[in-house]
Amino acid sequence: MTRTALFAALLAPAVALAAPPPEADSFRSPPLADSLAAGQQTIAREAKPAKAGAIAPTALTIEEVGDPDTFGKPLKWLGLVSINLLLTDNCSPVAGEPALENCIQLAPAPATTPINATDLASITLPGRSAETLLCHWQTPIVSYSLANYTGAPAQYAFRLSPTYRFESEVLDDPALINPATGLPFGGSLSTTLTSVNRFGTLQPDDYEVQYESGTRMCIGGVLSQRSLVQQWGLTEAQARRFFRRPITIVMGLSGNARLVESASINFGTRFVGD
Repeated sequence: MTRTALFAALLAPAVALAAPPPEADSFRSPPLADSLAAGQQTIAREAKPAKAGAIAPTALTIEEVGDPDTFGKPLKWLGLVSINLLLTDNCSPVAGEPALENCIQLAPAPATTPINATDLASITLPGRSAETLLCHWQTPIVSYSLANYTGAPAQYAFRLSPTYRFESEVLDDPALINPATGLPFGGSLSTTLTSVNRFGTLQPDDYEVQYESGTRMCIGGVLSQRSLVQQWGLTEAQARRFFRRPITIVMGLSGNARLVESASINFGTRFVGD
């Protein structure tokens, strides 16, 4: 079977199944007792009739609503980015056919192939596109085949983690140190959202075709003003300025593959904000 025919066969399950219409999501609610107490205070405050000339109530807290920075704000559509990657045993162009774009050549079984594809696609958001939060709607559409022709039971593994590099002039300050590296940010910071993580055992001559799809949506957000301060070490003023200046988002893909015979990978991510 030619590589083109094999690739077409691999894509067949994806065609048959209709395409469905960050770790950043590390938000943890405050202790239940604190939240319940804050909730009772909110209820009591709202029950009191407002007096003429009364001072507005204090800002909402994490204990009350979980995310006071975005509470009550309208959602803003901020753009879409999509990446494609092919895994195959031979990325060399076939005579008479165009070169394979974004292709990684798989190592012979049972070796593991590292996946480190950077700068696959990007978008740039104008300054003030969002106030405090960038949220992701990340959808994988991945078809892949697994095969074990080693003559003995063997472990397979397939992991895909889209990466997002956020570039901003605010991060060009050499005095700003990236806590993940211990070095200056150099103009950008990166986050990862794990999506596909499959592993198991294949018996000799086993062959399987798998299909992965499922949207992962915002919880804590892929990046927020709060996380810039608490996780990345920016000051409140720097975090506010980050959202007031243009932000370039560059998407890539990392992971590994073992006993994966071929794969067609697409990740689309829509960004929204407050």
